[in-house]
Amino acid sequence: MSVLSDRDIVRELSKGILFYPLKPDSIRACDLCLTASEYAYAIGQKQRLTIQTELKTSKPDEEQKFFYIPPRDTALVWTDEAVYLSGYFRGPLYSMVGLVSKGMGHIGTRVNPYWSGVLCIALHNISDEMLRINVRDVNQPIAYLAIEKLSSKSSSNRNTDRPARLDILIGLPNRNEIDDFFNRKEHSWMTGDTDLLRKLMLESEEYKKLKISVHETLLSILGQDTSAKWAAVAAIGTLLSAIFAGIPLFQRVKTPIPETRTEPNKTVNTPLNK
Repeated sequence: MSVLSDRDIVRELSKGILFYPLKPDSIRACDLCLTASEYAYAIGQKQRLTIQTELKTSKPDEEQKFFYIPPRDTALVWTDEAVYLSGYFRGPLYSMVGLVSKGMGHIGTRVNPYWSGVLCIALHNISDEMLRINVRDVNQPIAYLAIEKLSSKSSSNRNTDRPARLDILIGLPNRNEIDDFFNRKEHSWMTGDTDLLRKLMLESEEYKKLKISVHETLLSILGQDTSAKWAAVAAIGTLLSAIFAGIPLFQRVKTPIPETRTEPNKTVNTPLNK
């Protein structure tokens, strides 16, 4: 098992990993940032948490949405991002040190192979103060998702958990607003529609910019002239094909061992035929 770096994650996007919506800086050195959506439910208060809004200090023309988790309460917070992992990957979730230092309980859970949809993360406020959670703020995510590559493909061919884990709300009051939001047809990418999730990610501007930046980085290494760049790429491809095609020629061949005499100075007389 190995942990994917940021470059590994980018290479796997649209293949073994889907992640939408991508935001600037969503992909860090070796993990993905998960941000809070507008949907959070307080278990103790038995209701959805109220969303508040204020102007951003750094950008007065933009608004920042947020909510508070009550003291000594647990909030079920649905992520703004949906994730899909193929049978070759799993994803452990890690807490934010900044939130934990303020009184947020440690997160300990994972994303299984074949999961598809948004995540429901339980945040425990063990302090006596209200804890603020920003919505869709990649600079203050609620958790980090690392991606681990399994040593072999998972034997299961599907995810066994209910998408978005809405089953956790069964039997709780004041849940209709959350159910109605996630059950909308246009939101099916949040609850297991992998095809729509893939389509939205591939068509997003952030994904296109990400892929273009990767290609440009490769081409910048090869030179400044555009025609020369692509000629170099073609040449590298041809060289690699030739190397792989010629590998059998380099297989080890047994070399015959020359015969040696035990008495090199002795003359041997060949008998004549009678």
